[in-house]
Amino acid sequence: MHTLRNIAEQIVLLPTSSGDTSGWPKGFKPKGKILVPGQSALVMPGDLAGLAPVDGPGNVDACLPDITVSEARSARALLLGSPSFVLPLERPSTDELVELGCDPAKFRSERARAFCLSACVKLPSGVLIFGAARVVTVENGIRMGSTLVLQIDDQWSKTLDEVEDRIISYLPCVADGVHPRPEPNGKPWKKVVALLGAPYGEGSAPSTWRSQLMLTAGLREIDLDIRVSPESVRSIIIADLRSNPPSALLVWADWVAHPQAFIQPFVAARPGAKADILGSSDRSLTFEENVSELAMHLREVSPIMEEEPKESEDAKSWSQVAEYILALAGPHFLLTRRAVEMLVDNPYPKPGRMLTHVESLARVAMEYHRMRGDLGGRLSGYAMEKEGIEIALTDSTLNPPPVESVTVNGEPVFAIPHVKVDDFKNGAECGRIYFALDRERFRFIVDHIGLHDYG
Repeated sequence: MHTLRNIAEQIVLLPTSSGDTSGWPKGFKPKGKILVPGQSALVMPGDLAGLAPVDGPGNVDACLPDITVSEARSARALLLGSPSFVLPLERPSTDELVELGCDPAKFRSERARAFCLSACVKLPSGVLIFGAARVVTVENGIRMGSTLVLQIDDQWSKTLDEVEDRIISYLPCVADGVHPRPEPNGKPWKKVVALLGAPYGEGSAPSTWRSQLMLTAGLREIDLDIRVSPESVRSIIIADLRSNPPSALLVWADWVAHPQAFIQPFVAARPGAKADILGSSDRSLTFEENVSELAMHLREVSPIMEEEPKESEDAKSWSQVAEYILALAGPHFLLTRRAVEMLVDNPYPKPGRMLTHVESLARVAMEYHRMRGDLGGRLSGYAMEKEGIEIALTDSTLNPPPVESVTVNGEPVFAIPHVKVDDFKNGAECGRIYFALDRERFRFIVDHIGLHDYG
């Protein structure tokens, strides 16, 4: 499933040229095909005729009054031709198609479809703008293999959150078969438990309430674990929250009589994690308002666009960072002599960033030690879900020496598992934390903190 991260990271650059003789951005080329999970590709217009609605009434300049007409037209074309987010919606009705000037009764090979498209466009000034739209198209509507665009109702903003709200407004019309899940071979999503009462039969929630809540969470790469009627199985849920605490806990006040009965044991099991109450005890909020409140809380759990941490403000040198790292050592987290010596004049250029990753690894080690090696799943998945760090347990190219002066069950250990820090960088910027797993004392043995040059 596409998520908001697709929008934030796949930025389309607006051409600096004012446009060609037709008033279109010079060099503009539609992407061609949009691959939609579980469905055939949508073939986008290959000529200006198919993109004619972009030249019609739009909302770019209405939402962003300081944008020029040429930039507005170009942004709309890029949203349609090069979207980074695609969500299949229900097929447009016959009445809507007729109103848009296209009679399905006359179709031969044509196929009408509707999508939610979104994109981030960078203006020549450097400003980022976010757009989202419901687009109605007819495949083979111009000629075989091309697409006619009937309507594009785009809305634009300078903030991702406002565009997220726009996308959420389309969720009641999502096509059947669209489910929130990570991309194949992608990073695991964070898990958030949502406790509800028994909304069935109340009439205020649509039949697709569960799907809408899960899709809202999926936009932010969150696996929303919905538990209905938690009061009836309180002891089971509390035991689960204690033994395998999720990234956050959300409790609906209008459906759960005693929210604190669940929140208190969760916070005790995972100090500092988000635990909050949603809704109102008098059940005055509509379902749409509850969805909006859910989205607000999930933004805190999984922010998409974060500023890079200002390491220089908290730790200006490796000598300062070394003090913090040394203080992390304990029964769960052993720093070898080699690792300690590396904290002096370390060549990795971002000491504060390295400190952040070491602290995260130490917290994973603490839980590994507390749970005696049982994290309820793979170590790499736990580290990504709970701390947002990427751990690789193997490396076929690595042939390190045994960790000095440390054995497990009388056998030498090798620091092959590692945390990736700034992967896909050049050799002078790519960081690593190499460690060994002690499955006898349930601890991490860190033997290398620095550049990607261990062994």
